[in-house]
Amino acid sequence: MITVITGNNDLLRGEHLQQKIAEFIKKNGDFSVEKITSENSDYNTIKSSMSSLPFLVSKKLIVLYEPGNLKEFGENLEEILKMVSDDVDVIIYEPNIDKRTTYFKKLKKLENFNEFSKLDSFKLNKWLVDYADKIGGKISNSNAEQLISRVGDNQLLLKNEIDKLVLYEPEITINNIEVMTDQVPSSTIFNLLDSALSGNRKNVIKIFQEQKDLKVDAGQIMPLIAWQLHVLALVKSVNSNNVGEVVSTSGLSRYTVEGALRLLNRIDMNELRNIVNRALELDVKLKTVTIDADEAVLQFLLTIKS
Repeated sequence: MITVITGNNDLLRGEHLQQKIAEFIKKNGDFSVEKITSENSDYNTIKSSMSSLPFLVSKKLIVLYEPGNLKEFGENLEEILKMVSDDVDVIIYEPNIDKRTTYFKKLKKLENFNEFSKLDSFKLNKWLVDYADKIGGKISNSNAEQLISRVGDNQLLLKNEIDKLVLYEPEITINNIEVMTDQVPSSTIFNLLDSALSGNRKNVIKIFQEQKDLKVDAGQIMPLIAWQLHVLALVKSVNSNNVGEVVSTSGLSRYTVEGALRLLNRIDMNELRNIVNRALELDVKLKTVTIDADEAVLQFLLTIKS
């Protein structure tokens, strides 16, 4: 059996891989798994391993870590897979793969293709609350949203942060979140969007360059901008300037609502719709067309009010 494991959700992707390996070892023994990385191997080694029969075990599992990095593997995928005997299972593990490539399209056609994507904001919030409860802690919906806003939407990182926070004190408070977690670029992105909506082009360029210097590329910045725009749309839909009412209706934290209302003072609903539509168009381009991502995102921000 050929299994493909991919997607941008580090936690779910990694958990699925470990589960598959553990199940195979339980059934076939400790020496039934062979792991091959593209960094420490080559195309001929992979080809030889996949065409060889199990030794000392009745069945073996070959786990290939990012074999797509080897050009010949992607080009000859169909040929290689035909060599695999019924006594050999293969897992192709590709954490980061360009969906525009022929290689990805070939993998997607395989029967046992598993893609683990990031949870949307609502599912992620619910998962945080449920996970904290599972390990003996407690976090409110608003505090979970604040944690996401502070450390980002990487589910694996959030799991580690929840583990740490619950170990310190079972009931997770805003104060503990601020003291015990490191802030990732999302708050900076709020300032970036704030500058863009204010027409402060000089500050937009300054913040954008600072992010590049910190090795935060446009591919990371755009999802954070999309999240901030989602928050603006959600707050705007409540149609109220009363912070308490918006917090109650939207489920967002007071901190997030106050920031959103501050930004929304600068734009009306038509402008917001236009910005969201432009952001969506840019996001699609970044995922489907080869363009200079840094230049495209910066240009979007500099012309956000035009």
